[in-house]
Amino acid sequence: MNKPSSLIWMVLILLIIFPTPAGKFIIDLAGGIFLFMALIPLILGGIGWFSWKKIQSTIQTCDSCGSSFFNSQISCPICGKNKTTSKDILENIPASAATIDIKSEEINL
Repeated sequence: MNKPSSLIWMVLILLIIFPTPAGKFIIDLAGGIFLFMALIPLILGGIGWFSWKKIQSTIQTCDSCGSSFFNSQISCPICGKNKTTSKDILENIPASAATIDIKSEEINL
């Protein structure tokens, strides 16, 4: 009963060993399948990493209780404290404190 399966294996080995178009096609097909199987984990890992970074950029931590929540919320879901953003902080600073004055000086050597 094992004769047909061993005969098939022998034909495949002969096609790979002898430089025929069928043998070259089998080698190219096996190489393509191997390359595809090797690239799938890398592609999925890259997609997962970019997705994680996108999710991480939308998460904010509450200053008072330390819980994490999405940036789209106005107040912390745990303690209820309103979140302050850097935009709110910059609006409360006077413009004279936020700018830097640069004065030029002549240096005599």
